[in-house]
Amino acid sequence: MKIKAALLPAVVAKIVGYPRMNLSLVRIQRFVAVAEHLSFTRAATVLRIDQPWLSRQIMQLEDYLGIMLFERSGSRITLTPEGQEFYEVAREIEVAAQRIRDKAVEMTRRRKSELMICVAYTTFSLEGRDRLLEKYATIRPNVAVNISASEWTDDVVEKVKSGEVDFGIAFGPLDDPKVETCELQRLDLTFAIPQENPLATLSPLRLSDFAGQPLAIAIKDAKNMTSASRYSWILDVGAVPVHVPEGRRYVLDVAKQKRLCVACYAPTDIVPDDFVRRSVEDVLPPFNLLLIRAKRIMSPSAERLWRLAQEANGKPAEPATPEA
Repeated sequence: MKIKAALLPAVVAKIVGYPRMNLSLVRIQRFVAVAEHLSFTRAATVLRIDQPWLSRQIMQLEDYLGIMLFERSGSRITLTPEGQEFYEVAREIEVAAQRIRDKAVEMTRRRKSELMICVAYTTFSLEGRDRLLEKYATIRPNVAVNISASEWTDDVVEKVKSGEVDFGIAFGPLDDPKVETCELQRLDLTFAIPQENPLATLSPLRLSDFAGQPLAIAIKDAKNMTSASRYSWILDVGAVPVHVPEGRRYVLDVAKQKRLCVACYAPTDIVPDDFVRRSVEDVLPPFNLLLIRAKRIMSPSAERLWRLAQEANGKPAEPATPEA
């Protein structure tokens, strides 16, 4: 069961206004934690409260409601049918409360001279990222720029969309309608090839030469290969993608161990000694470094960074339109 956002206030009022009951948001959150972990001990650890106190609070909640929310059998607990029904409503309220907290943090950050940027780990060596941040520091020296990092481009995008960060810097192209992007650097792909591979003798290569060749690729979810345009060319040329779940930082190590071809994004990629690096002579698939932001109202400090990226790109993107 999913509660529409417009109905949440009525649901909250109904639960909180339950006869004889002082049911606060905190009580709902604690019940949700126990329901999701099915363990008072684990829930208490997550909530950072004493386990006996949490158990008493759940028992008091059951007394207030006049129903059993959990079946208890020794140290094991399970939700009763009534407990499951109550959880479905309580979980929606907890999700809505988290969205309110996230929005409050985002709105507060707008008023401060502070930017939060999440970068993909392997962007550290790319000039486009350094140029943008260094120039911004010269024109806005009083703005604190806090940088965090994630392994995957998908995770960077999710943090941008949730409002956890103001911007992301990661690889593209992207096909997400909830964000807009500005190119910071066009990347020229080259390929690292084991010396014993017949392709190592070809210079330059054509993309069609990779037909049937295993190619190491770092993508968070291998099932998304066909929908991620920055990787779809691999299937188009008939190469055989080999998923590297450890991420881009380790793709060259895996390629060396398994003797796989691998695409290189930057001149600073360290190719194993017994590999050769080759370029391709035909038109390369699009691949670039992007500044990413969500379509929402941003602080003047954030807007200045966006304009700076547009100016450097030379092709200003359309202004962001806040979503309703």
